Amino acid sequence: MDDPSLALIEHALGRLRRNQVRRSLGRISEEQPAARVDLSLIPVLYAVEEGAETDSEGVTVGLVADRIGLDPSRASRMVGSAIQAGYLERVASQTDGRRIQLRLTGEGADLARRAHLFRQAFLGQAIAHWSDRDRAELARLFSRFVEDLSNTDPC
Repeated sequence: MDDPSLALIEHALGRLRRNQVRRSLGRISEEQPAARVDLSLIPVLYAVEEGAETDSEGVTVGLVADRIGLDPSRASRMVGSAIQAGYLERVASQTDGRRIQLRLTGEGADLARRAHLFRQAFLGQAIAHWSDRDRAELARLFSRFVEDLSNTDPC
């Protein structure tokens, strides 16, 4: 497909990702000692925070792996690190006691909340000079884009 818009979007998404990690997450590490906050675990916390896809399923390591695009063994190690850091806890499934689910601890929920606030503040600064209409339009179109992207098979 030879659509110049697609190249611009792809480039912008790469820049957005780099800016989010470097700026907003970097501020969290300044707020707390680096030894206490492993910023690479924030995507794991977000994946758990998003919740289960169905009420009976619960959030599992497999679901975390799918959401953050990692193989199950790498996701399992990251989940283990988040548990060891005190951000997540393992709980037995209410519908199947053999199945282990994940839940944010108070500290994990607080870290995820602070990461969201930093990202929102960063975004707010970037578009502070935009009109309310333009901000609403960006929110509408970007949300639509992300939803369509989530429903698109990359193969």
